[in-house]
This record gives sequence, C-alpha cells and structure tokens, in this order.
Amino acid sequence: MRIRLKHDIRCLLLVSGALISAGNAAHAQYVGPAVSSPVKVASAPDSAVSAAYGEVKILPGDVISIATYGVPELTTSAQTPQGVKVGARGEIVLPYLGTVKVAGFTPSEAAVYLRNALKEGGILVDPQVSVELLDSPTRVITVIGEVQKPSLVPAFGELRLLDVISACGGLTTLASHTIQVRRQGVPDSITIELGVDPKATNETDIQLMAGDTVVVPKVGSIFVVGQVKTPEAIPLSSNAPITVMRAVAMAGGVNYSAALSKARIIRTTADNQKVEIMLDLAKVMFGKQQDIALVSDDVLYIPTNAFKAMISSGAVNTVGSLLYGGAYVATIVK
Repeated sequence: MRIRLKHDIRCLLLVSGALISAGNAAHAQYVGPAVSSPVKVASAPDSAVSAAYGEVKILPGDVISIATYGVPELTTSAQTPQGVKVGARGEIVLPYLGTVKVAGFTPSEAAVYLRNALKEGGILVDPQVSVELLDSPTRVITVIGEVQKPSLVPAFGELRLLDVISACGGLTTLASHTIQVRRQGVPDSITIELGVDPKATNETDIQLMAGDTVVVPKVGSIFVVGQVKTPEAIPLSSNAPITVMRAVAMAGGVNYSAALSKARIIRTTADNQKVEIMLDLAKVMFGKQQDIALVSDDVLYIPTNAFKAMISSGAVNTVGSLLYGGAYVATIVK
C-alpha cells in the first residue's frame, strides 16, 4: 500500500509540475504564428480591360419605346406601356408610317430617321421624336454560380464586374474571390482575383461586354476530425486564409484528451496522392512552429492521448491533491 501511495503521489507531483509550467508558458510573449501561404492580392490580366464599346444598335428582338411630342398615336407608352418589339427582320409598324425598319440604327439615329420620315411625308411640320431601348434579350451578361440570384443582366451601356454581381444580389457566403469571365472571341477565360483589400477594387472591377459570362465558383472545404469539440467540414473563407489554429477555433477548440504534439494534416496532391504534414499544436499556439494555411480538401486530424483519455474516463485512481499548511495530502480512490 505504501509503495502504491508513493507512486500515486509521484504522479500527482508530475502532473502539478506540468500544470505550473503550462501556466508560466501561458504568460510568455506571443510572437504570432506565420502563415505559410500569402493572402491573395487583387489582380486582373491586361486582356480583361480590352472591352470595346460602341453606341448600342437596335437588333431584331429588342424592345424600344418611341415618344413623339404632341402625337399620342406615335407615342408607344400611350399604346403599349411595355414598348414595341422589333420584328425578326428588324421592322416595327407605326401609324401613318406603316412598316419601318429600325434595326441597325442606334436609338438616336432611329429618332432622326423617324423625324425625317414624318416631316418628308407631310405628317408633321416639326416632329420631336425620341427613341429609347427598353430591353434586349440578346444583349445580356450571364452571371452563374455563387451569387444570390444567378440571372441574365441587360447590358445596354458600360457595365463593370461589381455592377453585375450587385444586380444579382451579391456573392453568397460560399463564393470564391477568384472569378472567371468568359468572353466571346477570347479563347481563354479571364481570371479575376478580387483579393481582400477594398482599395484595390479599381484593379479588379473590370468593364464587361454584352455576351460575357461571369462564373463565380464555390470555395472548397477543409475537414477537422478527431479530438475537437465539433468535428466538421469548414468552407474555406474567401477573404482570409484558414490556418490550422483558426480551423481548431472554428471547431470549438481541442478536447482535454487531445494529443497536441501528434496532430497532422492529410493533404491530397494534384496527382491524387496522400501526404501527411506533422505539427505540434502546442508549439503553434505559442508561435514556436509555423501555423500552416489549409487548402481545399485538407483533413486536420488531432489524435487521442491515451493517458489523458484514461484520466478523463476515470481509469486513473488518483483524483486530486491538496496542500494544507505545507503538508502534502494525496487522496486515493481504491
């Protein structure tokens, strides 16, 4: 019994010493963990700014409105508030003028053409005509992927990337900040990296053209398993890298029985091979080991410390120790 008591007291002293050391270490100056991969900066290729704009021309299928001052019969809003649709051959039908071809004109050119036709036909002495393009089913920018409302955005004038994203309700929480723009006549997609610095918006808010397709992909996920409070899949953040310590915090922290020195990252390489990156979480916490930025499909595994697991499960008989008046007393459970 005496031998066993001495052994248990020795164990208690070791545990107490470890706790005191950990408490002292907690007051050590924190130098901060390093991130192994830099934060992506905003960028856009030179080809992204080569959008060529011209004045919009009326096309078959477009919807236009015509306003003629003082003549309700030649004002489409008085007849059809939704406008007049241009026929397949580029024509519209108007009172007094009959069938008129307007496709190929800009709205201002179409207004001049109608004004001259009314004047030369002796219908009006000094007609005041204006033409406006209301809708164009063929002149759109397609936005798909991780936006709130993927849709077709009318592209009548000069639109920028953030304009069309905003028109679709903005990005979702799972949206990547690496955006692809597919442009007609350009063989390769244009890659836009939004970055995390709002001051760099001008560099990435590129002009878009009718016919462009904006693809907003979904970010990947990392997986935290083992001795954490809440094992889960965590979507990769778009605006900041998720490091090991951040992932542990998002999973609720580690359990008491975690083997901090034996944590590992299981990573899948480009050739579908599995590699393990060993790390000591205790050292990472105090800035003595580099905090690693996780990438898509990484598995952060925190194994179990067998001795801690025995203590937490009650398998170890010694349950506590008290210090009264300088006398050490061990409490033993038989």
